[in-house]
Amino acid sequence: MSADRAKVMVLGTYHMSNPNLDHVKTEYQDVLVERYQKQIQDVVTRLLRYRPTHVAVEVEPGQVHAWQEQYAQYRAGRLELGRNEIYQLGFRLAREMGHPRIYGIDYRLDLNFEAALSTARNLGMTRFLSAFERVTRDVHEAQQHAESEGGVLGLLRYLNSARHDALHAVYLQLAVVGAGRSYVGTNLVADWYKRNLYMFAHIASLAERGSDRILVLVGAGHRPLLKQFIMDSPDLDYVDPLPYLE
Repeated sequence: MSADRAKVMVLGTYHMSNPNLDHVKTEYQDVLVERYQKQIQDVVTRLLRYRPTHVAVEVEPGQVHAWQEQYAQYRAGRLELGRNEIYQLGFRLAREMGHPRIYGIDYRLDLNFEAALSTARNLGMTRFLSAFERVTRDVHEAQQHAESEGGVLGLLRYLNSARHDALHAVYLQLAVVGAGRSYVGTNLVADWYKRNLYMFAHIASLAERGSDRILVLVGAGHRPLLKQFIMDSPDLDYVDPLPYLE
């Protein structure tokens, strides 16, 4: 690592409020239950060793003001935390570090997975469809197992592991759907890269000094691309969260 480059840790999280907006559906436990609150506080204590100077969350910069108002109420002791990981991890970490604000780095872009899968079915791409279903099933089972065996910490360890990052390869299989015709899969994957590239730009724009230590909390699916973009950047150093979760 270079002393004159800002550090960026990307912590892949799960959606603690469990809205099931992702393609892989989950059945996680209620994080407001006392034992899960203790587990979350343990995770926060571990991450504080990184001593972040910025806490960035999966909210668009133009929409972060509403969250900022709630964060100010939380700092003043007038807000009970909700289930969302922005509350449970982002707000806790920022307050413990004495930060006056949080930062939004998301860029919303709808991805139509069903159109690509429908095209694959119409084209008879049974090998791809089987592989996609297998990955979806395996991800679901692995995440549920990690959570049931290791709680919040165990799940975060899995979501930030090389094993989970490797699942990004399914996007490159998806890119082939409709090749030479509609390119529906290629366009979907291009939009996925575009969304993450915008997110990277938002992250990079936060770095002003080599002493900056940015902590980014995002859905774990974003991790592989954001990690790669940061590692390829001449201005940033990537920080692996796993040593802080051990």
